[in-house]
Amino acid sequence: MIFAYLAASLASILWGASFLLTKITLTQIGPMTVAALRWWIASAVLMALASLSAERRKSLKLALRNELLVFVGLGVMGEGLYYVLQNLALVYTTSVDVGLIMNAFPVLTAVLAVSLLGEQFNRRTLFGLAFSTVGVTLISLGGLTEGGAITQARLAGNLLALTATIVGALYLILGKRVVATYGPLTVTALGGLIGAIALTPVAVWEGITLRLSTDVWGALVGLAMGCGAAATWLWWYAADRLPLSRAGVFIYVTPVVSTFLGVIVLREPLSMATATGAVFVLGGVMLAQT
Repeated sequence: MIFAYLAASLASILWGASFLLTKITLTQIGPMTVAALRWWIASAVLMALASLSAERRKSLKLALRNELLVFVGLGVMGEGLYYVLQNLALVYTTSVDVGLIMNAFPVLTAVLAVSLLGEQFNRRTLFGLAFSTVGVTLISLGGLTEGGAITQARLAGNLLALTATIVGALYLILGKRVVATYGPLTVTALGGLIGAIALTPVAVWEGITLRLSTDVWGALVGLAMGCGAAATWLWWYAADRLPLSRAGVFIYVTPVVSTFLGVIVLREPLSMATATGAVFVLGGVMLAQT
């Protein structure tokens, strides 16, 4: 099981690094274009890898023949709709609100895994989720610099963030079944390709361009291959071997990594609430796995 824990940890770390790389790409292109390009790059490489052996090509053909609608749902939800909803939420509401609402992601995933997949939920996992939820809440509050009344726009943004959370949880539940049959590479490759196709019209509407600086292309490739292809493949590898109620707790590591990268690389301030929250998150992850 050590490899499953390492895979879940690395996936969460890579997702945490994605926020820093995304900030670099957003200096020249819009958020929808970033999402579309990262998955076109990632899916092209993944599909090539999945076509190298006869066994993997057979897996791709079987997945398309037997589970096409499922993979369309995976791609549209996980690589498409989730990113669109999350990015739109950040347009209308604060990043703190989005962070607080997204705290429900692992908890909702665990509840759905128990109710829909029949997974068992022990007391240590419950306490681990609770500890980590408190930790990520403290991290979010640590970035709160100003208050603000709940306006209609902010309420709309919060609802979009909540919808993104639900979509993300359903994506994990749906993928859990097919990854056991077709393997992490097939699921990641097909989901990424379908997600890229679904995101392209939105990116074109936003105003897609390929005239980017070397730094932005480097960040985009990092997002595609590290935070997209590798992280998603590692996550599905872990999810295939661990109950989602336990694997999902590792997602709480993501904001810890993104926060400390912001402090180290971007020289952003580190509050006591953020530091305390990081301790709670890491403690909760460890508790849930014992």
